[in-house]
Amino acid sequence: MAKIHYAQVDKHGEIVLPPQLAAKLGLAAGDEIRVEPNGQGLFLHPSVNALKRIYVEATNQCNLSCSTCMRNVWDVQYGYMSPETFERILASFQDLPQKPELFLGGYGEPLSHPNILEMIAQAKERDHRVSLITNGILLTEQVSRRLIDLHLDMLWVSLDGASTECYADVRLGDALPTVLDNLKRLRVLKYQHFWISNWSGHPKLGIAFVAMQRNIQDLGEVIRLGTRLGAVEFSISNVLAHNDELLKENLYMRSLDMVTGQDIRPTVHMPLMDIQPPTLKALGEVLKDLNQVDLTGSLLNQNVDQCPFVERGSLSVRWDGKVSPCLPLLYTHKHYLGDRERTSKEYFVGDVREHDLLQIWNDRSYRDLRKRLQDFDFSPCTFCNSCEMAVENLEDCFGNIHPACGGCLWAHGLIRCP
Repeated sequence: MAKIHYAQVDKHGEIVLPPQLAAKLGLAAGDEIRVEPNGQGLFLHPSVNALKRIYVEATNQCNLSCSTCMRNVWDVQYGYMSPETFERILASFQDLPQKPELFLGGYGEPLSHPNILEMIAQAKERDHRVSLITNGILLTEQVSRRLIDLHLDMLWVSLDGASTECYADVRLGDALPTVLDNLKRLRVLKYQHFWISNWSGHPKLGIAFVAMQRNIQDLGEVIRLGTRLGAVEFSISNVLAHNDELLKENLYMRSLDMVTGQDIRPTVHMPLMDIQPPTLKALGEVLKDLNQVDLTGSLLNQNVDQCPFVERGSLSVRWDGKVSPCLPLLYTHKHYLGDRERTSKEYFVGDVREHDLLQIWNDRSYRDLRKRLQDFDFSPCTFCNSCEMAVENLEDCFGNIHPACGGCLWAHGLIRCP
């Protein structure tokens, strides 16, 4: 059973967290914590001062040309993160007792970086938790053995179909048998390593699935297949429509009208129920018309109007060392907001080749931006989408300037990253 923690209320009516829990959450004296009602209790947001995860884009090059990828609608320079740039990232935290997680991923295939295994080894030697996301094609026996030996913490594999036809329709290739063979071999190798060394069976496996009209019928089988392969987590995202063809694949067009205006819709309080066909049909009728559903005391749409990258205490470092608050702002790109094209301009808060990463994180203007993102006082472009300001993220009608995040689909829970 998970350890139970109790906070105390002091004589001033202020809530005091147990010191060990505060330390685990990265809280320090003087930190502000946003408090939000959550059904019958309170939801405590993390401090915007605690850096817990760094998305590291080892490369923006890839061995696939998936129909869903942002790479189809950009014009950028391609490259690999240099050893010097990666060392600058690691050196920023060498004196910290609590190291942030390094998540190796971005808009390329990390395993295509010629030094990726050495990068993982360097990070693990310095006590970082390390995760990596891959399409699984380059997960050879040699690579798998090395990832096990290096104690990689989490391996995410993108799997957008359980059948060869469905996978090829999204990934534009016939690599599904190769990916599945690679994952089956990885599981066997982990078991072998466990019996030899009595070690805990890392890397843990996660499956990332991009849901669309063309593949949503495969979701259940992908979860069953992933479970058989040993997956312990599944990350499901909608597709970010970059062109007219993907716009037709959206599963959230109607949901765009429901991300604001909660006060004018009733709240339905639901108990736990067995998941059976009659139950699913009834729940579907409820969910299609409501955006306020309370399931055993917790609101299902609690993550609306909040930046998931700020909530995770994360930042992103592009392959060339430029630092952004999030993955979506690493590159200028076009996508559809509803049926209207929107341009998201890249935005950077620093460059790790010029400044220490902690120095960038603690810069006053960047801290102020994270606070603004947590409060999410932006115009409701996702819901409104009716004026010229909505076609870019440079400004909005509330007076915000770049980045104006009211049209961010990540912030409304429609697009997700592991």
